[in-house]
Amino acid sequence: MAKQRSVFKEGAVKNGVDGELSMKIFDLVEKFAGYGFNKSHSAAYALVSYQTLWLKTHFPAEFMAAVMTSEMDNTDKIVGLYDECLRMGLKVTPPDINVGKHHFSVNEQGEIVYGIGAIKGVGEGPIEALVTARNEGGIFKDLFDLCARVDLKKINRRTFESLIMSGAFDKLGPHRAALSKNLEDALKASDQHAKDEAMGQTDMFGVLTETHEDVENAYANTPPYTEKQILDGERETLGLYLSSHPVSRYLKELSHYTSTKVERSCTKSPWTN
Repeated sequence: MAKQRSVFKEGAVKNGVDGELSMKIFDLVEKFAGYGFNKSHSAAYALVSYQTLWLKTHFPAEFMAAVMTSEMDNTDKIVGLYDECLRMGLKVTPPDINVGKHHFSVNEQGEIVYGIGAIKGVGEGPIEALVTARNEGGIFKDLFDLCARVDLKKINRRTFESLIMSGAFDKLGPHRAALSKNLEDALKASDQHAKDEAMGQTDMFGVLTETHEDVENAYANTPPYTEKQILDGERETLGLYLSSHPVSRYLKELSHYTSTKVERSCTKSPWTN
């Protein structure tokens, strides 16, 4: 563009345009050139737009799962995409250690399963260890079964806590409070089993059977978390409220005072209902 400045001015002057005015015009052209492109480029973008719109229309769950996967490291983007899923009538289920993957996926019911890789504090190493154990031995039966089969050198306690509070372990016990309370015992039992195995004492089934009997009693005596505790845990680990929302219980009362969301009211025209 710098080379064309003098050429443009010279041509403009020859056509009776004031030199100073021609430079102002060129400045505008130069600014547009920062994002201007030719027809072929425009056509290519239009084709991609058409293709993505077609996919979103005919395969909405798969499309949104792919888009959410591409933004897994950006919690703010995930929140916006989650709202878009709700607007489209799509259901997003909590992460599930027995069927979930590192990325967002779609289950047989057409629901989007939250990507385990999008849970805060859970890196690729722990996910790889969990998926490997699941692929080799099948789905995990409970918390003790998982701790006994996974490589604990790759997963620390904080990671387990994040997985529990996000809902990823919901199918491994009666509720999240019971899983949190019994996490320490499960880790100790797994560690003891590893030591016994190293010493040639391979009484794995006896150890686990006894542990399962004990944990059933512990589950029964552990009160579940309150809704607030559950939602706070999801907000901390996922960046959003997934199973419900703190305001949900007040929707009936709020309906008497408002008919729209703040976000929508900020974008609506003041002349529309």
